[in-house]
Amino acid sequence: MLDSLLDNIYGAWFMPERTFRALREQPVLWQAFVVVGLLNSLDAVRRTGASLPGMILAVLMGALGWVTLTALLQLLAFCFGRSAPSFAALLCLTGFAGLPWLLLGPAQSLGGVAGSLLGLVALLWFVVWQVRAAAVALDLEWWRLVGLIPLTFLGGILALSWLTSGIVALASLS
Repeated sequence: MLDSLLDNIYGAWFMPERTFRALREQPVLWQAFVVVGLLNSLDAVRRTGASLPGMILAVLMGALGWVTLTALLQLLAFCFGRSAPSFAALLCLTGFAGLPWLLLGPAQSLGGVAGSLLGLVALLWFVVWQVRAAAVALDLEWWRLVGLIPLTFLGGILALSWLTSGIVALASLS
């Protein structure tokens, strides 16, 4: 089991196309949750220190954001007439595509211009991997998906705005 997880992590780093296609056919959701949990807990340690409640909260919030954005991506793909694979496959692929986020902490620890530039490279790598993974999952060319991902974020922001406005409107009725 651990061998499979390490193989998929290695493959997502160094053979992403082949690994993403294999994970699309046979998603291993628990492994993707481990990857996302690890990424979020390490990020919490980097940002706030090694507090266990902070790490647990970061893992929960990270998982919630990951699932929500993946669901929005799948819904947008459906609305645009793209039949997506199972939600588990899309979730698995976007989870493993988050691995370049691990490079952000070491890049920022360098400080200065070099740290900022390497941090920017890590963020770009993260975005490129997310696009590649989603493109494989949705069986789209990557350049078509580039427009869909910002729409996913905008849709999420719009949904939160509407939800907030709705709650405020309901609260004002009483």
